[in-house]
Amino acid sequence: MTVQMPEKIPLDMPPGDADAMRDLARDIGSAARCLASVDVRIAGAAAEAPGWLGDDAAAAAAQVIRVDSLVRAAHDAMTPAAARLAAHAELVLETRSRVRALRHEQDEQFADAWRRWGELPDLHLQVMTGGPAARVIVADVERGEASRRRRHTALLEELENDAATTARLLVDSCAAVGGGGRSGDGNRVVAYLAAELPGWGDRELIRRGRALAERLTDTGEVLGEGNRLAESAAPFAVSPAFANAFLVTLGTTGVTWLLRFLGNNQFGARSAMAQLLAAAFGAAAPSGRAGDPVAGVLRAEYVSADPADGDADTLAAGLATVLAAGSTLPSGGARIPTVTEWTRQILVREQVLAAPTGRRQVAGAPELSDPAALAIELVAAHADPAIAAGLLADSRVWDALLTRAWNDGGAVVSRVIGLAASQPGDAGALAVRTGLEVIGAGLVEGDPADWTVARSTVAAISPALGAAVAAQFPVAAEALGTWTDVTPGGHQRAVLQGLGYLVLDPEGAEAVESALREWASVHSGEEGAAPNTPSLSAVGVPAAYLAVKDYGLRLAHALDADELRAMAEAKELLWDSTVAQLPKLVGPKTSAVVAVAGEALALWWDFDGTWDDQPDTGRVYDRTDAAAQALLQPRPAELSDSDAVAARARAAFGHMRRLLGEPEAPVSPEKDYWALVEATQKSPIERLSEVPGMPEWTGSRVLSLFW
Repeated sequence: MTVQMPEKIPLDMPPGDADAMRDLARDIGSAARCLASVDVRIAGAAAEAPGWLGDDAAAAAAQVIRVDSLVRAAHDAMTPAAARLAAHAELVLETRSRVRALRHEQDEQFADAWRRWGELPDLHLQVMTGGPAARVIVADVERGEASRRRRHTALLEELENDAATTARLLVDSCAAVGGGGRSGDGNRVVAYLAAELPGWGDRELIRRGRALAERLTDTGEVLGEGNRLAESAAPFAVSPAFANAFLVTLGTTGVTWLLRFLGNNQFGARSAMAQLLAAAFGAAAPSGRAGDPVAGVLRAEYVSADPADGDADTLAAGLATVLAAGSTLPSGGARIPTVTEWTRQILVREQVLAAPTGRRQVAGAPELSDPAALAIELVAAHADPAIAAGLLADSRVWDALLTRAWNDGGAVVSRVIGLAASQPGDAGALAVRTGLEVIGAGLVEGDPADWTVARSTVAAISPALGAAVAAQFPVAAEALGTWTDVTPGGHQRAVLQGLGYLVLDPEGAEAVESALREWASVHSGEEGAAPNTPSLSAVGVPAAYLAVKDYGLRLAHALDADELRAMAEAKELLWDSTVAQLPKLVGPKTSAVVAVAGEALALWWDFDGTWDDQPDTGRVYDRTDAAAQALLQPRPAELSDSDAVAARARAAFGHMRRLLGEPEAPVSPEKDYWALVEATQKSPIERLSEVPGMPEWTGSRVLSLFW
């Protein structure tokens, strides 16, 4: 067993430049002493501003107090930081000295060991056989190295712990001026000081906002450095002064320019650029004056409804990126009026094009796939009834909401409807009235391709809209009161039609009818009603509602039949353009057989434009039902003439039913079996004459030859 001298263990010097740390500590200490002298000078004037009067004096005094407070905070943070940093520098020097001592001790022990090693008798034999004398020398060295390793490790651990303590104190000291103790915190500190010292800070932030906007409107800058510039400016973006200057300098053109890049995903799905725009749109503060350029940018139209605008989809996707980025910020991003305006623009474009706007698939960001869904969800999340009512006052928005399918089954749209209905006054009433009107005008008998709303979507939001009508029941009562009009206005007729279709939903009907009963009981004894004369509200409106409900049932049956007809016509068109063309592709001898077989199959498989008529199984209401309902309702003592009550109810029902008309359900044509019989009775020679491309006289000539 051989034995050999061990290698020296490394005894690394600790990191850090002690001289640089001592210089920094001296600089911090000097700054702290300067701050102390400034504090002494302004402390006496902190409560007043000599020579200033009134509000100016109060504002100046407040600013002096804030400066004094900031100076004291900075002094109190810097004094212990300087002392701690100087102490750490001394510990670094001491540790380096002690490591050098360990290295010297190591060198001396190894030198002594090699001397003893060389003095061993029969050294080669000692090394090859592991002689005891050689092993003693090696063991002494190994014990010394183990001791030095422990002491070296302890020195470095002590220094590391002291460095951690120093770092924590320095980080805490940075908080006095808004820093977080991280590299690149300069802009964060500037933003903090700007807020604390608005007299200086606003001007500085305005300058920076303008400069950033000018750089970002340069193609090379925005593509190469855009995200880095946006990230560095993030601390400023929450400042109204910076946001106003930034957005005004960009202008509508500059914002559109950046949205186009975002819509094309050139900055990434969750980019610093999107967060910068979201924060700026949230912090910007319009002045309220006419012609305010800030308001112009906030309210500008970025998504055009013009179908010829090819950029609109890209810009809608860009807005979705900004909205999604805003939801990740503490500030929440763009303010809700701006979010609502963007939502309106996106939905109006969808309504004009009858197609989703700005849809795209972005890896890792599914929320960006549907800008309209993201935008309406943010409106719902804000839970502002006035905002929701303002949005739903636009019939184009209702059209867009009710035309498309929603992945959540209409849950978010239902929340927005509920918010709008909870807004008191004319705003909430207008939102509900507009929704009923859009449904009534959008679902009419005829070609389903002409329907401007989707029946499935209407069904999904009907419970929420029913509750909304109940909350704003005067809207329904006003429309139902038109049963006394000879010809109600077109808008009121559409409201009635929408109400009739809405109450097909049991939950929606229950809410509306509960509100109707409560409303009728309140209005059953209106002032001005003559004795023994039924009140218009107590009798006429509920009877008119029953007529509207009957209309809705008949309308639903007619719409079902329209869908069946459209499906049958589509199947017939498909057959005529495919299977019915086969006789033209085969030889003359078989074309007649193929044609007859095709006609038979079309009849058998219902590809002949016919369909199975479905009976109207909905309940039928008539004047008798209206009278019975009126007689069951509680009424004041002066309405004691039951015959008059019943007569008024029947009149209200009948007149409302005539005003609404009778929805006509299409009836399937009869299957033309006789045409098939006639086709099978024709001779092959006659069929030959009907083959496309054959002269008309072919069949008769062949017959004359045989004759």
